[in-house]
Amino acid sequence: MNKIILHSQNQLVFINRSDIVYCKSDNCYTIYHLANHEEHIVCKSLKKTQDELDSFTFIRISQSYIINRDFIKLIDKKKKFLKMAGDEQLPYTISLSSLVNLIGFND
Repeated sequence: MNKIILHSQNQLVFINRSDIVYCKSDNCYTIYHLANHEEHIVCKSLKKTQDELDSFTFIRISQSYIINRDFIKLIDKKKKFLKMAGDEQLPYTISLSSLVNLIGFND
């Protein structure tokens, strides 16, 4: 199934997985950042979120972030951040070689 249901406050929000740019951990909450610039906050750990998302498309780049590889614009190797579509800059803590392998591109 391409859609997931987010239990956000007093609403059930149906979103396409392909619309998720990245997810950010905030204590026991996960903030979903979507391509249309909407944000949805759910009471769920990032680990549970990771388990629900497709591991081919979504990559855990740090303790706080899961990204959709389709929205990566560039990798800054020196400063160790990814620039996503929409110009968000997200830090990564995994090794560059692991990141490149997970994204599926060669050096």
